Formats: sequence, C-alpha cells, structure tokens
Amino acid sequence: MADASPAKPSLTVAGGPLDGREIQLSRGTAVFIGSGRLANMRLDHPDIEPAHVKVVWDGLGISMVDGGSRKGTWLNGEPVKAVSLQDGDVIEFVSPDSRSTPPKVRVRIPKGAVPLPQSLPPPAPGEGLGRRAAARAAAPRTRSRGSGRRRRAARLPDLRLAAAVAGALVLLFGGGLLIRWLFFTAPGVASIEPAEAEPGQVVTVKGKRFDRHAEGNVVWFGDRSVPALSSASGTLQATVPPMPRPGTVRVMVETRAGRSRPFSFAVLVPLTATALDPAAALAGDEVVLEGTGFADGVTVTVGGTPARVLETEPSRVRFQMPAAEGTPGKGLDVIAALGNRRSRPLPLYVGRTPLVASFEPARGVTGDLLRIRGAGFGPSADDNVVTFDGVPALVLAASPTELAVVVPSLARPRPEILARVVVHAGGKTSSEGAVFPLQRLLEGAWVLRFLAGPVGPGGAKGQAVVGTEIAPVLLLSGKGDARSVGERALRVAARLNEVVDRARVGQVVAFEVREGPAVSVALQGTPEFLVRVTPEDAEAYATAPGVPARRAPPTPIELARHWAALLGDTVVIGTSGGGPSATPAVAPAAAAALGQLRAALPWHYGSGIPSARVVALPEGLKRRLREAAFRVP
Repeated sequence: MADASPAKPSLTVAGGPLDGREIQLSRGTAVFIGSGRLANMRLDHPDIEPAHVKVVWDGLGISMVDGGSRKGTWLNGEPVKAVSLQDGDVIEFVSPDSRSTPPKVRVRIPKGAVPLPQSLPPPAPGEGLGRRAAARAAAPRTRSRGSGRRRRAARLPDLRLAAAVAGALVLLFGGGLLIRWLFFTAPGVASIEPAEAEPGQVVTVKGKRFDRHAEGNVVWFGDRSVPALSSASGTLQATVPPMPRPGTVRVMVETRAGRSRPFSFAVLVPLTATALDPAAALAGDEVVLEGTGFADGVTVTVGGTPARVLETEPSRVRFQMPAAEGTPGKGLDVIAALGNRRSRPLPLYVGRTPLVASFEPARGVTGDLLRIRGAGFGPSADDNVVTFDGVPALVLAASPTELAVVVPSLARPRPEILARVVVHAGGKTSSEGAVFPLQRLLEGAWVLRFLAGPVGPGGAKGQAVVGTEIAPVLLLSGKGDARSVGERALRVAARLNEVVDRARVGQVVAFEVREGPAVSVALQGTPEFLVRVTPEDAEAYATAPGVPARRAPPTPIELARHWAALLGDTVVIGTSGGGPSATPAVAPAAAAALGQLRAALPWHYGSGIPSARVVALPEGLKRRLREAAFRVP
C-alpha cells in the first residue's frame, strides 16, 4: 500500500551559486544556516554570519531564532529575532533596501506535514502546588483513607473551577486573536479580474485591508511573488509573473499584518504568433499561423479584415486569406485574438513567394550593396539567384525575408534604368513587378571602379569575380578568411579601389607578388596584401568558365603573377591611358585584348576617358577580355 504521508518541510536556497539547493527538516532536530563550516546549510557570503539563524521543529511547530547576527535577520521584509515559520516565508540576511544581494532561503511546509500542537497532559500529582503542598503530596500516606478522601473531595471542586476559568480565558484570548487576524488585520481577497490571464498581463485584485501604499503589498502567484503596481480603495493591480507551467495557482496578498487566504487563479499559455506559411498569399489562399496558446474560439484578422478560420490546434491555426485591401508586395498585419488577448502582429505579404517588397537604398549605381526585403527567399546565398533585367547579381547573404546583393552593371546608354528585379528561390520565380532605379553617368569622364560580381554562366557555387563594369579580372573560389566568397570579393574590390584612387591623383602604383607568409598580390611599398591566392583559387582556373580546361591547375605563384599583371595594366589603362606593360611577359593573350581595349578607349589628358565610349564597347571585345582573364598560360 502506498505511503500517503505528506512531504517533509524543507528549506530551499534562492539565488547565489547554490540556487535551488534543498534541505529537509526533521522533527526534534535543529538546522543552522550560516557561512561557517559547521552550518547545515552553508551560504558563503560576507553579510551572512557563521551561524546566522537556527530553525527548529518541535512540538509547537517550526520556528526560527536569530543567532546574534550583527546585521540582523528579516522574514518577508520584516526584521525579526524569533518567529514561527509558515509555508512560503522567505528568510533574508540583509535589509530589503540594502545594495547587497546575498542568497535567501524559502520555507516550504506542505499541508499536513506539521501536526497541530497537542493539548497539555493532566498535571502530575503535586504539579502546580506550593512547596508545602507538594511535600505533603510526596509524603507517605499516614492518614486514614476516609479523611484523605474527604480532603480531596473538598479540594477537587476548587481545582476544576480554576481550570475551567483558565480555559475560558485562553479560549477567549486566542479566539479574539484569531478573529482579529481573520477579520480585522490580515488582508482579504474577494475577486481577481480577469479570472485567468497569461504571464505579463496585468490583473486587478479586489478585497480589503490592503496597504494603502502599493509597495506595502506583495502579491503571491503560487511560489512567485510580485510587488503591487498600484493600490487604491481596496483594489490592487499586479503583473502575472513568469510561471514554470500553466494551470491553477493560489493567489495571496501579503502586507505587514499577514497574508490573505488563498484565492484560485488560472495561468494561461501565452498567446504568441511566431511564423506564417506561406509568407505571402492572395485572396482565397490557405495560410498556416504557427505559435502557442491557440484554442477554440480564436479569431484571425489580416490587415484588420477578419479571416475564415479553417482549423485550430494548440500550436497552429489554418485560415483563409480574405479579400483584404493591398497592392502586390504590401505587408498586412496578421493578429490572432482569443478573448481579451492579442498576439503580436506578423506581416503577410500580398502576392506569391518569392516576393520582393522593398529595396534599401531605394535607388543606386553599379557596385552598390543593396538589401532586398520580402518573403520566400532561400535561407543561404547559394539558394537564391537574383537578376537585374536578366543580368545576374552577386548574392552576399540571405535569409527567408532579406537578401544582400551587389548591383550589377547594365550596359544601357541611359542615365536611369528601371531594372526589373527577379528572384529565383526554391524552384519558384518572383513576379516581375519590382523595379530598381539604376543610375549611371553618361556625360563626363569615366571613373574606373572594381566591382564584386557573380561568375555567370558556367560558374560553380562558391565562386565570385572581381573586375570592372567592362570585364572580370579575378576569379575567386572559396571564402578565405571571410564569411562567404561574396564578402571576400567585396573586400578585395574595396582594397583595389583604394589603389585606383591613389593612381587618379598622380601617385605611382605598382603591384607585386609575395610568397610569404602566404602567396598574395600586394602594392609595392605597403605592408598589407590586396588579395591572397589560395589553392582553391588556383584549382578553379583548371575549369574556368568559357575557356578550355587545363590538364592541371596553375600553382598559386603562377596565378599570383597572372593577377598582378592584369591588375597593373587595367589600372594603367583606366587612370592614365598607358598601354599594357606587365601582361606581355606573363599572359600574351591578355596583353593583346588589353591593347584593343586601350585603342577603343582613348584617354585624353585633363578629361580622361569619355563615359559614352565605355557604354558603346562591343560585346566581342568584352568577351575576349573575359576569356583572357580566365586563361592562365
């Protein structure tokens, strides 16, 4: 047969490194709490004495005595020396307004674990009498049986009367104290509105004998306590604290005079909305809202328009997209409601996924870093293909709702191009309704800039190129020391543009190959490298797109010489109009293509290269420059 005895009373540490440690109490045994090595519950803190308090369980219940501590002991925020303990009491070792935060001890006394004190046994012979009477009672009985009986008979009525009077006085005094505690001192809770709520919501507690100051009232929700937010005319407001699990808890109000009787209250599962699937829809489509706390009777609105709920489960609601007002790409707030509770809004876009909703910045030029916001994108950069009027863009980073891309170059002789932006992800293609204003300079001098871009047709995942708007120069493979190959390409382009800025103001720049500590291309006279050549980079040139495959990939040193020559001649042609001087000895095919480029872009002193000439370059020349860059002799 199972043991039906209640759990034992216990003391539990709250806070500090021993948070949650519990020690059970035994009847007739004292428990010392302190920082000394002989303490039963040792709490190492400078404000706690070696034997700060003693907790005793005896025939009168469980009590606590301060051990003569210098700073004192507090029970539920009140200073005490010796006091009886009740379930839920909190023992503190410093004043509540102290800046020090030593651990506390919480008292747990399960119902029925401590029996009520038993009534006193009848007095023993001679107990309660004077010394002479006691001596007479202890002396041998020499008198006759009859005389003793007569004396006892004469004395018994007096003793019974005294006992009755004393008992009546005790009952009157104890009953008066009990009546005063129940009806005239301790607070009382009459109702809680609402009768159920989730953590974080504010409830109103109505009753009587509350402290008129809010800080003088503590509201207990089970074993969690919170201070009252306000107190006025028998009404308290308090915030439901985080609870370990939903369900019914006992609510009590505690003041200096004591605690109220418990009042039942239901803690609900929080009503939350976490995700929408799909993230975009049209009228009539079915959408699933995921979250917690859903139940029968839940309602869903989309942009303020009620939606038809098709199915409800505790963690999901399936509803039908209503005919809400909104143009394609507009985000509408989806809110679930149950009674007086509301979930936080989630955006549901009008349209089909993948969906392009907005751009940041709203307009730009070739080479800008652009953020595309929307829904239904692939979770990684390689899961998305982004094109501007059919020209692929380099995707640096991705999430289901945002893409980071580099704006590609569009060879169109117009000052502003409304480029159609299309995203391909998860086997689906976005609509062509999103356009990005791409600006370019057609008048004045052309400014050489290095850009990061995708490899294009024939390229592999994990690759990117760095070049000009005319043609690529470097083929990168692998992310190196960056988070992605796209980010690595963006960094290399930024370093090369710093070199271009030096050349444009007349400084002499020259590229060199370094073998240590790693193979790299650097600028002469500077300690930093511009681009590091990795074995993965060299391996990519064995099967570079658009050129015949090599029998074996070039070595990193060979590739570094190829890169240094291409970069040097490209900068010279774009900033001073000079001819190719580095590539003839390293890459003759590249030297021939760069020579044709110099002839097509005549450089004039004082005015540079006209932008219109760059826009009008023939596609055949651009193709030869690309092939020369990817072919390492």
